[in-house]
Amino acid sequence: MVSNAVIISWYTILISIVTFPLMIAILMRVKYKTKFSPFLLGLLVYFSFGVFATSVVNTLFISENRPTYSFLTGNVVTYSLYFAVVTGIMEMLGLFVAYKKILANYDEKETSVTLALGHAEMEGLMVCFLALAAYISWATVLNERGPAGFAEYFADVEGLNIEEAIDSITSVTVSEVVLLALQRVIYLGMNIFLSVMIFYAAKKDIRSYFWVAVVFRGLCTVPGSVERYNELKDVRGNSALLTAFLAVVVAMLGYMSIKLYKAYDAGKILYPADLFKKHPDPHF
Repeated sequence: MVSNAVIISWYTILISIVTFPLMIAILMRVKYKTKFSPFLLGLLVYFSFGVFATSVVNTLFISENRPTYSFLTGNVVTYSLYFAVVTGIMEMLGLFVAYKKILANYDEKETSVTLALGHAEMEGLMVCFLALAAYISWATVLNERGPAGFAEYFADVEGLNIEEAIDSITSVTVSEVVLLALQRVIYLGMNIFLSVMIFYAAKKDIRSYFWVAVVFRGLCTVPGSVERYNELKDVRGNSALLTAFLAVVVAMLGYMSIKLYKAYDAGKILYPADLFKKHPDPHF
């Protein structure tokens, strides 16, 4: 059976994925008078580039009937590198197009945060919300009806391995759910920092930041790619270590993006190498 503590934790994350980015966007609207349209655009950008366009590329390269499938899924390095390149380019291209073409007249730096919140909310819905909703449904049925009732209830669901489904939810601990919550917070920060960097790249016309953002987004895909690869090979990985790696990468990204955010209104033109130089202004 699945403990109530785990189910409550899942519900908390589920609700937070929907409400937390939206609440921040509303608060920004109240405090900074930012427009709400970038938030809605962020939802669309992630779905268009992060989901649809990425799925098309994945169909071309990692479908089982493709000649590249065996090579790209043959080991964790090629598997992780593939997703790092595809996800990094597709998602950052979506943000860049949004700021350069659709939001060409939106020059307030708060726009980058508002759009990022919508981007993060759609990512959370697609990556985590649906999986958690399924887990909660499974756990509820399992606790109420037992393994036999679970098997009977989901007998008509095509492709669902009953034993694997039961094992996957009964083996979850509260600490693992807490780790998942921490990951979602880190990914929210990642979305905001990347959005700020791409906003600066588009508005200041410094294309090098686009590629810096692609690299950082690619690095942030590594933990998820490794976990998916381990699931494919039925190997248990170290989620805490992968989360620590993600936190370090996002911290480095945050250091750079916060400097760009502060420099934007001051009219300073900073290139990537400038971000690591000491400036005479102690408040920079």
